[in-house]
Amino acid sequence: MALALLLEVLIRQQAVAESEGQRANLLQSRLADALSSVQDGVALFDSRDRLVTANDLYRQFMAPVAEVIKPGRLFQEIIDAEFERGVVRQECEIVRSGKLADHALPSVQGCEAELFDGRWVSINVYPTADGGHLRILRDVTGRRQMNTSLHDSLAWLRGIMNTVVDGIVTIDDSATILSFNAAAERIFGFGADEVVGRNVNMLMPDPYRSEHDDYLRRYAETGEARVIGIGRQVKGQRKDGAVFPLELAVTRMNQGGLVTYIGVVRDITDRKRVEDALVESEQRFRDLAESASDWFWELDADLRFTFVSGRVRQVLGVGPGYFIGRSFTDLASSCEDPRDWEVQQSLIRARRPFRGFIFIHRMTNGAIKFVEMAGRPAFDPEGKFFGYRGTAADITPLKRHEQELATQSALRQAIIDNMGQGVAVFDGDERLVALNTQARQLLDLSENDIETEMSTLEGLLLYLAVQGEFGRSGAMMTKVRRRLERLRRNPLRVFEHARPNGWVLEVRSTAMPGGGLILTFTDITDRKKVEATLREAKDAAERGNRAKATFLANISHELRTPLNAIIGFSELMKHEIFGPVQPPAYCSYVDDVHESGMHLLELINDILDMSKAEAGMTDLVDSPVDMAALIKASLRMMEKRASTNGVILLTDLPDHLAFLRADERRIRQILLNLLSNAVKFTEEGGTVRVTARVEPQGMVIHVADSGIGMSSEDLSRVMEPFVQADTRLSRKYEGTGLGLPLTKALVLAHGGSLTLDSIPDQGTTVTVVFPPERVMGERSPENGEADESWRRG
Repeated sequence: MALALLLEVLIRQQAVAESEGQRANLLQSRLADALSSVQDGVALFDSRDRLVTANDLYRQFMAPVAEVIKPGRLFQEIIDAEFERGVVRQECEIVRSGKLADHALPSVQGCEAELFDGRWVSINVYPTADGGHLRILRDVTGRRQMNTSLHDSLAWLRGIMNTVVDGIVTIDDSATILSFNAAAERIFGFGADEVVGRNVNMLMPDPYRSEHDDYLRRYAETGEARVIGIGRQVKGQRKDGAVFPLELAVTRMNQGGLVTYIGVVRDITDRKRVEDALVESEQRFRDLAESASDWFWELDADLRFTFVSGRVRQVLGVGPGYFIGRSFTDLASSCEDPRDWEVQQSLIRARRPFRGFIFIHRMTNGAIKFVEMAGRPAFDPEGKFFGYRGTAADITPLKRHEQELATQSALRQAIIDNMGQGVAVFDGDERLVALNTQARQLLDLSENDIETEMSTLEGLLLYLAVQGEFGRSGAMMTKVRRRLERLRRNPLRVFEHARPNGWVLEVRSTAMPGGGLILTFTDITDRKKVEATLREAKDAAERGNRAKATFLANISHELRTPLNAIIGFSELMKHEIFGPVQPPAYCSYVDDVHESGMHLLELINDILDMSKAEAGMTDLVDSPVDMAALIKASLRMMEKRASTNGVILLTDLPDHLAFLRADERRIRQILLNLLSNAVKFTEEGGTVRVTARVEPQGMVIHVADSGIGMSSEDLSRVMEPFVQADTRLSRKYEGTGLGLPLTKALVLAHGGSLTLDSIPDQGTTVTVVFPPERVMGERSPENGEADESWRRG
């Protein structure tokens, strides 16, 4: 009997154990299913800090150490593996120690970290009743991006507040000043640090000062407004005590439980002066607080809600009873997009997990909430379907942000579609973010050819290359890479592109702040046709000028041939090469013949140079010119004539005068003409001074004499060919009247300028300025070889 009783007890204990095991397995299965449908990464540790279970999403977050996350592993082993394999970016030993400390003493506050793949997660640790810990990782990348956008918007708004012309003052419901922008400082004379934290009535004269607090209190109690939401003219008081009229508009803003009043003030003492600079600024503050509360739900085999966690009341304002007993199909009428419901139905009929199903919930106050659901099918140990389990989250802030972005994108597209130019906008990663209608028309692109936000700069160029936009010959990829490299190397470019259909486009490339590129396309086909017509007319005119130049060259050649004989033979006779000239009186005649021949040759050369200059055919052979040496050489050539006339030559040059990129022969001609005129028109005992300096406007050369000078009427006349000022010295010396006009033409050919300043009987100063781009650095042994290479081209 004792054995029978013992056997009966053992049989009963085994039955109880099997029942408890089945129940534990069922609970374990339900826990695993619930964790698999949760949109967070979840890991459960027991009281000995050993991993009990972790869902797939937790392993996805910790992908580099996924093989380490196994039941039974110590929490410290997992943390050490995360640290060694860089799961968290920029994690140091101090951060790792902090994780261990947070795990030992869990805090609901948690922390946020950036993972190896660029995602951000919030990490929260919760104690369990059995002494263990629950570690939850939530993807907060979207919220971080929205926070970044919010911070940028706030910085933008602060920038506006500090640049608007109107003063902006914000106060709380106790009339304490919260902010005071730069314009308000200028209007009232107070610095922001002098007023922030003090009562706003310090900016008002009596009796407004004493009445303001009572008015604010009365408005809070009754809602009666005298300024708020209306605006009016009031009196203000500056720091120096001066009372002045101002225009005040006050707006009340409720942000959570905080009431803020925003006052916009405008000094209207001199209304006409401020009207031209008036900038109205509207301040908008948005509450981007995003609820992070998720809740759990369960459906039975008939797809009716059997369980909803209590957190639903905090977000949607309804209790769990609102959903209990309702069919999941009731959400069809609330589905954001009817097409999404069809997809959802197919997933549920197939008993497959789902994620991202969104329905709309209208709250009792009329507000709309967007709810995103995720769930997994539940099966009993025999594989029989008995419902769904999952989570739901409020994504209203994210949906509103998406709607705002869509609105801004549509507005941006509408703006650029109405532009007369074609516009293509690429972001910092060279993705196409905007392409207007005009660009599609100019490049023959349809909506199906290039889709915005699905193409790149390289893709667009490759498509155009395939269409033969860059010619049919050569390798397409080579053409694309070459153009792509040019745009990357120098994004600020303007060039012309001839299309196969005969159109000519002007393409302007501009870099965007913060990265990116804007390409604009302008149809300049008609302009190019006009340019071609003008070019043909110009060519015809140039042909006429060349005919004139040819005629002058031929005439000069015909004149020079007899002149060379006259000059050559007279020079032989002058130097008595073949014996003395008899009688000796003929020597003076030979000198006259030689001098007249040289004078006539100089006249012919000047006429030919002048005709070339007028036709714009002056040929320049640029090379580095040592201006200091050239000026000194020119002065030496004029020393004999100057000493004959009793004129003193002076120079004022710096120790190291820069080189000039110019035609050395023409520069010498310019200097000799100016020095010859200065010596010619300076009386005995006078001076001629040459100075040269490098200034911001370029190289400046002054040739100043103390001669007879000219009147203002003569200054305008002497720049005309064959015209001389009618002075007593102009009659003493011969001249063609071509010196100054030819000199000016040569200066202009170098891109410079020539000006005259003169006072009768006091002297004349000629100023020649060569542009900065022709000024070179000082010559040195190091750059001598480069100069020689530059001369050879």
